[in-house]
Amino acid sequence: MTNEIIPYLEMCRREASSLQRGMNFNLGKGYSVILMSVRPNAPYRDSFGDDGSTIIYEGHDVPRSHPASRPKAINQSSQTPSGG
Repeated sequence: MTNEIIPYLEMCRREASSLQRGMNFNLGKGYSVILMSVRPNAPYRDSFGDDGSTIIYEGHDVPRSHPASRPKAINQSSQTPSGG
């Protein structure tokens, strides 16, 4: 399956889950699924490390409701507002 391009609906069917953008942790099968793009025009600078087995995942921007004028300049919190 290396380098196989799978349409979104096919991924959801294979995983028996409605995958959300970003990280989908512990789908109940002992692994997680990370949706990312390495296209030149992708909104995030996700990439693979030099060894090809390490993922460099930028994450996501602060919500649009945040007052930051430069969302990519804000680091993600290590906890959610509820403490999770």
